[in-house]
Amino acid sequence: MLIDYQEYNRQAIKAVPRHFWVGQWRIDYLPFASPETAHKPPLLVIGGAFQNFTSYKYCVERIYEDFPVILVDLPSLGSNDQVAPHLGMEDLADLLHEFVARMELPQVHLMGLSLGSAIASTFAYKYPALTGKMIVAGIVVRPRKSWRMLVEESVRVLEEGRMDEFSQAVVLYLVNYHRIRETGITPTARRLFYRQMKALSDNERERYKINGRRLLSVEGLLGYPECETLVTTGEFDSFTLPWENADFASKCPNATFALIKGADHLPQLEKREVSLDLFSAFLRGAPVEKVDGVDVFPRGTYDRLERRRSERLLPCNSRGRVTSESRIGDQFRFDQRVKVVDINFFGCLVKLEQPGFSTAEHSRDCTLHLVSPDMKLELLVFDYDEGGYLRCLFKHGNIAEAERFAGLLNDPQYFIEPKADKAGVRKIYG
Repeated sequence: MLIDYQEYNRQAIKAVPRHFWVGQWRIDYLPFASPETAHKPPLLVIGGAFQNFTSYKYCVERIYEDFPVILVDLPSLGSNDQVAPHLGMEDLADLLHEFVARMELPQVHLMGLSLGSAIASTFAYKYPALTGKMIVAGIVVRPRKSWRMLVEESVRVLEEGRMDEFSQAVVLYLVNYHRIRETGITPTARRLFYRQMKALSDNERERYKINGRRLLSVEGLLGYPECETLVTTGEFDSFTLPWENADFASKCPNATFALIKGADHLPQLEKREVSLDLFSAFLRGAPVEKVDGVDVFPRGTYDRLERRRSERLLPCNSRGRVTSESRIGDQFRFDQRVKVVDINFFGCLVKLEQPGFSTAEHSRDCTLHLVSPDMKLELLVFDYDEGGYLRCLFKHGNIAEAERFAGLLNDPQYFIEPKADKAGVRKIYG
């Protein structure tokens, strides 16, 4: 069956999606093309966890000038409400292949943002003859342990029905609160994101858990596509770190890696025009280096990217305590004084006064008590060594408290930057 394109208008993108069935699985799609471009390979935009088709309105409007655009929601993704817990990334890529083959599309370009990036990459690797160019944003090769713990924690909180905490945590995980001034994400936008998460239906909550488990099941990508690829994210992405995106680009022989200045994990929202200029230039074959607001990195330089989400600060008062949430009688099961070696908005390195810690028992149930400022921060401990050092993430689940903490980090009364060494290079602690 040949795909039946429709011309784009702002009402058309709100239409009820068309359906394509592969056995029991439904693929929702909307295809747009002008008569002048309908003969060209289309851009397939693969929906992610939270985006619906209207989320891509501006992308469609820009790309439509040069290429057909097909918006696709695979089972459990975007607004496709099919619950598909047993479909992995490769299964979803195979469903997409069935769609492309049955629509008799000889070649397609691909775009996958965040969760959709792994599906796009898998399709491009398995079906190179069908793939023209590919754009991925927010992709990782092998998820780091700390990232896995954040995703696991969000799924756990959701399963326990703690919707207010879950909703605030998702905002705090995906929005880099340490760089709000640079990214310009307004309080209104953050409140709307929070309300969207809190208003998830039972079906949407179930699909979030499914997609979280899909991400956690990824031990590594199936392979690395050889097609012409643009890998990008925001320079302040604190969820899928820039160096992780660059690591993927380094393994793709025809990849270009670019950072969108002043954005974090949601550059298509925060820096929409820059993102669209970048996507359009890449697809048209124009030099992406000439796009304003973008840093394009030469191959061979990716390993120079900073691996931390933010430089650590030194507390003016390093005294603190780490306690567990669980007790034996009126005593914490774990309670020890610590020295806070370094800290930032996302986590800290602490040294126990007396070495001895069980990550099996306490990696998810600890709290750091700071003396000055007087504050408690819940922890995910992702590493412990026998010298007594704990490497920790903060389980931010309260926006007001997180904003207060972010403000305190900028107060030299409590925290200071590390001094430069004799060579004039900042010492990175931990």
